[in-house]
Amino acid sequence: MVVKRGKINITEDESTRQAYQKYQVLKQTVDQWQQERSAHWLAVMVLAPKPPYLPILDLPEDAVIELWQRLNAVAGALITDAEAQELWKQFKDDPSTMNPELISNLHLALGGVAQLAANQARSQGVPAIGSSYVASDDPASSYLCPVCGEIATVGILKQPDGHRHLHCNTCGFEWTVKRMGCPYCRNEDSKQLTYLQNEEFPGIEVLVCQVCGRYIKEFDERQLQVRDYMWEDLRTLTLNFATERWLSENIKNRDHVH
Repeated sequence: MVVKRGKINITEDESTRQAYQKYQVLKQTVDQWQQERSAHWLAVMVLAPKPPYLPILDLPEDAVIELWQRLNAVAGALITDAEAQELWKQFKDDPSTMNPELISNLHLALGGVAQLAANQARSQGVPAIGSSYVASDDPASSYLCPVCGEIATVGILKQPDGHRHLHCNTCGFEWTVKRMGCPYCRNEDSKQLTYLQNEEFPGIEVLVCQVCGRYIKEFDERQLQVRDYMWEDLRTLTLNFATERWLSENIKNRDHVH
């Protein structure tokens, strides 16, 4: 099978570096909150009998708001608890009208709480997740996280044999999928799949599907050690921007946008 590969040019700007530095501070806040409060909130979390085990909107509201308010305080975006509760309701209905900084902090809070659910799923060894579950057996949902139900945008090639996992940037859970093909539309025609790479980011490729027009960033653990995939995904956002440019130049009539 012939695999198509190409190169993309990137330019890292100052705004990306500043966003990365801000993320570091907020992520440390999430880590500290988890250390302090995980035992309390894990006691009230109940996993569903089948995936998704604890969808984002079913997470304990008080836990989400508690962490969100801590993040808002660190970011200097102070709101009252009553305002936070009202905005949480608004987020469920129509998040598009929310303040960008507040919604960014809310996404981090949702991830911080969802990670507790993912840890609980691992500890309980619930069925249909982990190495025994090949999500691609269910093509319609293989790209959806079994824990929180969010769409995966990161793939990982595991050591030592390059087995492919999808990684949820929301809750951090990982699950196995077929090694080849587009995880979104299940296209396995190598002529319609292109791997883009840039020498500035060794061990990282962007798989582009020319059938559905979507792409996924893949990290090869045999070449690159990553401690925090959400962090690494943010650091390499320039690859996403460059891929979007490549798509606009090379694929006509895109029906889907990543």
